[in-house]
Amino acid sequence: MCAVDWTTARRIASQPAAYAHRADFLAARFAREALNPADSGARWCSSVMLRELSPVIGRSPA
Repeated sequence: MCAVDWTTARRIASQPAAYAHRADFLAARFAREALNPADSGARWCSSVMLRELSPVIGRSPA
């Protein structure tokens, strides 16, 4: 859903704050997927990732 390879996706899932420099991009993708009526698993996972990214969404990278 984020147009990244599986290795990168695994890193994002395990340490989302490390991707603060891409938080807005990732949040937009996760938000879109959180509304997917056809996939409850994707909605749940996206919601969890949005929660994990919430501290860094909208902040400029240091």
